[in-house]
Formats: sequence, C-alpha cells, structure tokens
Amino acid sequence: MKSLSARALGISPSPTVAMDARYKELLARGLPVVSLGAGEPDLPMPEAGVAAAIQALREGKTRYAHMAGLPELRAALSRKFSEENGVAYAPEEILVTSGAKQAVFTALLALLNPGDEVIIPSPYWVTYPEAVRLAGGTPVIVETRMKEEFKLRPEDLRQAVTSRTKLLILNSPCNPTGAVYSRKEFEALAEVVVDKDLYLLSDEIYEHITFEAVRCVSPASLSPEMRARTATVNGFSKAFAMQGLRLGYIGAPAAWAKAMIAAQSHAAHHPSTISQYAALGCLPASPEILPSIRTHYQKAKDFALSRLQNIPGVAWNDPQGAFYVFLSVQSLLPAVVGGRAISGSLDLAEYLLEECNLATVPGVGFGREGYLRLSFANSLDDLKTAFDRLEQGLRALSPPA
Repeated sequence: MKSLSARALGISPSPTVAMDARYKELLARGLPVVSLGAGEPDLPMPEAGVAAAIQALREGKTRYAHMAGLPELRAALSRKFSEENGVAYAPEEILVTSGAKQAVFTALLALLNPGDEVIIPSPYWVTYPEAVRLAGGTPVIVETRMKEEFKLRPEDLRQAVTSRTKLLILNSPCNPTGAVYSRKEFEALAEVVVDKDLYLLSDEIYEHITFEAVRCVSPASLSPEMRARTATVNGFSKAFAMQGLRLGYIGAPAAWAKAMIAAQSHAAHHPSTISQYAALGCLPASPEILPSIRTHYQKAKDFALSRLQNIPGVAWNDPQGAFYVFLSVQSLLPAVVGGRAISGSLDLAEYLLEECNLATVPGVGFGREGYLRLSFANSLDDLKTAFDRLEQGLRALSPPA
C-alpha cells in the first residue's frame, strides 16, 4: 500500500494530552493518582454560561451558524478587544474557532507557504512547532534563559531572522513558564518585528490569570504598524473554564482574517453553536467572574511555591501569569531509584506517574530538557497530596553509581 502523509507522520503527539490520557486511564482503573499535569482549570464553568447554553438548547438553537461565528458573538468580541485590549478589530476581522488551538493552526494555515520560517521562543507550548510543520512552515527555535525569566530578547530575535522568516509566535502569559512580557519588553520586540517586516501571532489565552499587580499587554495595541501585522489568539477554556466546550477566537488584519475564515469554512464550518451561546452568557459577567479567578489561582500558586522550597535540588521562576511552574530538575538528573535509571525528564515523569501516582509533564515536550511542568490548577487538598508525592519522589532519587 502507498504510504501515509509524511507531514502527518512527522508530527509528535502532544505530551500534555498524552500524559493526561494516561492519568485518566489510571484514575478509571481505581488507582489513587493525582495530577499536576494537564493545563485544565479546576473551577466550574460560570453559571451565566451554563444558563445561556441551556436556554439556547431549549430554544432549539442547534442549527448551522455563520462560518466565522455567531454575528452577535463576533460583535461582543470586537467590543472586548477594544475595551480590554485596546485593539480595534472589527467583527469582520474576528474568527470564532473550536478552541484556541484551532485558532493557532488556522492562522498558520492562512499565512504560511512551504519553507516559511517561524520563530518560536523556547520553552514553548507543545503545539506551536508541530502546528507550524503541519502548515508547511519551518519552526526556528530560539532558547530563552531562566535568569531572564524565559523571555525572548530583541537581540536574539534579530539574530534569528533570515530572508525566509515570516512569523514570530509569542505567548504571554506563557505556557509553560508563566512569564508575562511588560509593555517595554513588547515595544523592544516590536521594533524588530516592524524593522524585519514580520508577522506576529500573539497567544493571549491566559490573559486573565495574572498575579499581584501584573496585567497583560496586547502587542497589537502598541502601534498601527503592529496592529497591521498581528493576529491575537484567545479563548474561553482558561478564564471561563469552558475547556470541554472547545471555543476560541482570533482577531487579525482584514486580509489575514478573510483567509482564515475561508479555511475554516472547509475545515470545520464553525464551532459548536451552543458553546457560542454559552460564551455570550459569560462575557457580560466578566467583572464578577474574573477577580475571583485571580484570587483562587493566587492562593494555589502561593501554596505550590511554598512547597517547592522544601525540595532540595530544584529551581524555578516566580510565574507572573497562567497556572504553571516550570521546574528545573537539572541538578537531580541523571538519577537512579530502586534500580530504575532516570536519564531525562520523560523518564522522571514516567517514574512519578508509575511509582508515586503523580502526573506531571516532561520539559522535553516544551523544548527544554531537565524540567517538569507543574500545573497548580487544583484544590488545595489535591495540591497537598500532589506535592507530598512530588517531594517524596524527588527525594528518593540518587546519583548513578
């Protein structure tokens, strides 16, 4: 038989999804596993969204919708972009998608030609390089440094640009590091973006989960030049705990948006109509919903960092946003425990799951060996159990003979 697609066969499955699947399999078998793995809110979906979805179902609003999303939702998102982000995207420049992940992929599909290079700072969300490859592009990975909070420096961006570079992907707040770029830092990067005639894909899915006085900046708001070359991704999975309803959105300059809408019309038609009505219920309730979300995750973050201080040999940056700690375990590796050899982060994650009943995600999936990504989106009771197991598991490691 003829072979399958080389493009598809060259793609690595998502390690976050794979680890979450293994965790749920063990849970279904009755094992006492807990998870610091999946990037999934532990809070319930807001009641305003639940009520709106139920009402839409009862009113029979289950027919096909506009291929770019419900007109009233795109209008609401246009107001949201203007009021919260300082970006004037018209409703016609907004595409509603089946999750922010689809928004990222559709943006790449509409922009890239074969061989176009895309600069991605490392550590990165696991999907970025694979989505670039699926869209025919070439990912170019630029390493960032823990001592600089894992943020891309303008000089490193400039050095990575070639004649084939077309796009930069930035994620702030960042999955997996929790880094949040300041306005000044974005302005310095924007100078390079404009000077080198690049596009920017700004993934802002965690914008409402920030800590202390930190607030997010949308690069598209910096100048008309940046607005003309930036696509802004967001969604309802994180702040509104609608992850299972799969609803994202993206605002972009008119030509880019038009190409994305055309692509989605063939790939998915449109996202779930009921999910869109749920979103319409959530958006007006944002002033009541969002402050409590920040308070919840602030408590979880404070607990997680306090527990890490008890574990020798690990290091981390203080996350300013999202709900992750990107934990350096470099000084603990390689290691052995009970005759089991642990050479890298994948081995370590498998050991913690199989021997300690604790799910984590190996850093290698985010482009950085020697790290684990820990999600503190959990109740304090679950976090206590999880960090007890993490500490016990890491303390049991010994250097190889």
